[in-house]
Amino acid sequence: MKNFIWAIIFLIPIFLSGCSTIHDVASRVKHLQDIATQNNFQMRLVNGGDFTLTTYQRITDRNLPFVFYIEGDGHLADGSVNSDNPTPVNPMLLKLATMDKRPNIVYIARPCQYTPLEMNSKCISDYWLDKRMGQEVVDSINNVINIINNGQKFSLVGFSGGGGLTILIAAQNSNVKDIITIAGNLDTKKFDKYHNYRGYLVKSLNPINYAKQVNNIPQLHLSGMDDKRVPPFIAALYVKTSNSPCVKKQTFPNISHAKGWDKVWSNILDSSDL
Repeated sequence: MKNFIWAIIFLIPIFLSGCSTIHDVASRVKHLQDIATQNNFQMRLVNGGDFTLTTYQRITDRNLPFVFYIEGDGHLADGSVNSDNPTPVNPMLLKLATMDKRPNIVYIARPCQYTPLEMNSKCISDYWLDKRMGQEVVDSINNVINIINNGQKFSLVGFSGGGGLTILIAAQNSNVKDIITIAGNLDTKKFDKYHNYRGYLVKSLNPINYAKQVNNIPQLHLSGMDDKRVPPFIAALYVKTSNSPCVKKQTFPNISHAKGWDKVWSNILDSSDL
């Protein structure tokens, strides 16, 4: 019995350290940095006005077009408690960005993700809950894109809420050349209804309201059949509302919200006719 008790005491720190590794912000930042370094992406903090945003950039020729990857909503909650830092636990989108062989790839984290919170005085939880697709967020990301892009036509790739933001950015930036969304939240009202009216995003813009405004831009909206967070019907509704041959959707089996995309991403990029 004594040996059993000592075994439990010994294992508790291991279990706790495993939990802290997942949720500790410093560990999340280091994980992303390691992936970036291994793939020749350079970290740059860029002042977007209301927010200083963390970007990771692999730029080989500034005279060629840029591709901007817009991160998802990140870490919103710990169980039933709102998160005090939205830095993502899963760096899936940067991993996908590293697979993109186009010459200029820039990953943009959302406001308050990865950037030290003390650098962003406006970083309150509103900006990763109710306002995560609010006008200030759109403006900040747009400003960062314009600073890096130098007035060229560019492509957008967005994951989850970042997918919705690609539409909102395109509605305000005439240089958007084409868009791919991955499990994109393209209709905040239908998303909220699907999740039993939790009331999130009430202070955000709704991408589907801009569907017809940007329906001349080539778009591909990707969904996973096993996605329980942003199910495929949301992309289907957005495409129907767009009512344009430029706007297409594709649904993949055996893929959930954030799992499985790495297995198909290279083929998507190779076969995309955007």
